[in-house]
Amino acid sequence: MNTTIILDDFKDALFKNLTVVLCGLFILYVNGALMRVYFTVPSFTQEARYVLYIFLVFNDMLMVALTVLLHVLVYKPRFISVPVCYILVTTSSTAYRNTPLILAGMALERYVAVCLPLHHGRVCTAGRARLFNAVVWWVSSIPSLAHLFLSLSERPPPFYTSDIMCYSVNIFSSPRQQVIGAAGNAIYMAFVWVTLVYTYAQVLCAARAASSNKGQIQKAQNTILLHAAQLLLCMLSYVAPVFEHYVLMRFPLLRNRLPFANFLVTNLLPRILSPLIYGIRDQAFRTHIKRALLCQGSTRSTVIFSKRT
Repeated sequence: MNTTIILDDFKDALFKNLTVVLCGLFILYVNGALMRVYFTVPSFTQEARYVLYIFLVFNDMLMVALTVLLHVLVYKPRFISVPVCYILVTTSSTAYRNTPLILAGMALERYVAVCLPLHHGRVCTAGRARLFNAVVWWVSSIPSLAHLFLSLSERPPPFYTSDIMCYSVNIFSSPRQQVIGAAGNAIYMAFVWVTLVYTYAQVLCAARAASSNKGQIQKAQNTILLHAAQLLLCMLSYVAPVFEHYVLMRFPLLRNRLPFANFLVTNLLPRILSPLIYGIRDQAFRTHIKRALLCQGSTRSTVIFSKRT
């Protein structure tokens, strides 16, 4: 999340908050339509790839809702209590770390489907996908719990009964917390990149050796490349502060606009592009997205018909 503290006049504050809220509502609406498609079709809930996909969509919805709320709360006339700020920031941070791990799980599922097709039905079940999602939440919460325990040991008790401006830098400001955050993010990203490179290489080898079903293998390759592109979008948030620092040194007049632009690009834009792209690329989802976006009737019967044909 953007942690640059900048005071705006009324017009700038109104414009930024309206933009963020409207973008957030649009993302929640589109992703909510994708979730409606998922829960309307019983067969989707029984396939591991769709369980992982909808977990990614839900995680993005949660993060967008918390990000928009935190952005609006910064402009609140009165500060909010420290415990409430802790809950909001740690939940948002955990959801943010979930994304690369979910992408790794989705890439592994495609790897098993292409390279180990005989074991795919046994290994990649809906129940194991849900268990994987639970493990992802547990792993992603480890840095947040470490931050919390460090804060409890370093902050005086009166701090937890006070009100603050709800920025992550205001509650996670010690050098040890910064080191833990940077190390945790580096480990997660390294693990995901290794997973993506390995699965893509294995799928590429399978494509060269296959004499049939090359269309499915090519689609799996493109899916893994899409995961890598989304991971790059996630990593923009780590580059954004450095980018802001050097640009603002040369162009100080952009101090009120550049951080906000980075916030939109690194926090909100990736939450709408990738889930929508996945939904459009998937034939089963693409058939019913329009109906869900227009809030039309249930697609259960049409899905069963399309599956049979």
